[in-house]
Amino acid sequence: MLPQGRRHISIIIYGLALLGVMATLFGLELYRIIYRPISIQNNESVIIRVEKSTTAQALVRTMHAQGWVGSVRLWTYLIRLEGLSTKLRSGIYQVQAGESAQHLLQRIVAGDVLHKSFMIRPGTTASQISQDLQTAPYLDYQASDWSDLDSQHSAPEGLLLADTYVYDAGSSGQTLLRRAHKQLENVLTQAWQNRNPALPYQNPYELLIAASILEKEAALPAERRLISGVIMNRLKIHMVLQMDPTVIYALGDGYAGKLTHQQMMVDSPYNTYRYKGLPPTPIAMVSIDAIDAASHPEISAYLYFVAKGDGTHVFHTKYAEHLEAIKQYMRKK
Repeated sequence: MLPQGRRHISIIIYGLALLGVMATLFGLELYRIIYRPISIQNNESVIIRVEKSTTAQALVRTMHAQGWVGSVRLWTYLIRLEGLSTKLRSGIYQVQAGESAQHLLQRIVAGDVLHKSFMIRPGTTASQISQDLQTAPYLDYQASDWSDLDSQHSAPEGLLLADTYVYDAGSSGQTLLRRAHKQLENVLTQAWQNRNPALPYQNPYELLIAASILEKEAALPAERRLISGVIMNRLKIHMVLQMDPTVIYALGDGYAGKLTHQQMMVDSPYNTYRYKGLPPTPIAMVSIDAIDAASHPEISAYLYFVAKGDGTHVFHTKYAEHLEAIKQYMRKK
């Protein structure tokens, strides 16, 4: 039989060992709770929206309702214990199967929101872009967002650089439009500074108008500089441009896929068959390549070109040759 003192020591040792085991088991259970993978039906990705006013408890309740966490009280306490309750960042977050609730919370604190992309297609009009924006996922778009663009010009065409833009889910269409407009301004300013000094354009906006015509007229990038040279040559001798896309823009919804002789006589400042010089505004959104071609045309004596029907064009310096080419390729259609 152990002496009284040793017996007390043994009890203390056993007690401490038991507490150690219990602490270990508690720690393991807490670890399992915190890092348990989120279960999502069919392993599909889902989203969770965190508003600026969302509290730690409200967030945990949302996660609890989805079955991602157990005890609301425990998780709320853990968030506050780690000092995260004031660090939650608003936004839309994508939740994937296999991710733990703890990892999701860390991403919310880091602001790792869901990203989406939107493409402004070269050659599109403001109306077409507006339709695309209305269906862009997780983008808060209003038609009035266009009015925020800082422009003194009457038409919105040409005000956005055609490109692909990545945006945070839940952001505004206004923010995206501002970015695209700023990009356009930066590219246009640089192009104007580095332009061919022989260009007949009086300001960057005229260069942008020419680029928009190129965007619609040149199906092949390789021909952009050639067509740009034709535009330059015609403007220098005060010759009408006679560019079909400008007439099509003037017709709007009245264009059904093929220009008629009557339509080509429409009385509009955009009709470059009737009026000399450039149209008053761009006719489409443009790409960097179109702006580059407008600012650096291929120098030639060409004044005419006609579509061959395969996406390419044939170029001429004399009107008689141009007429023969028209007859030749019209017969093939």
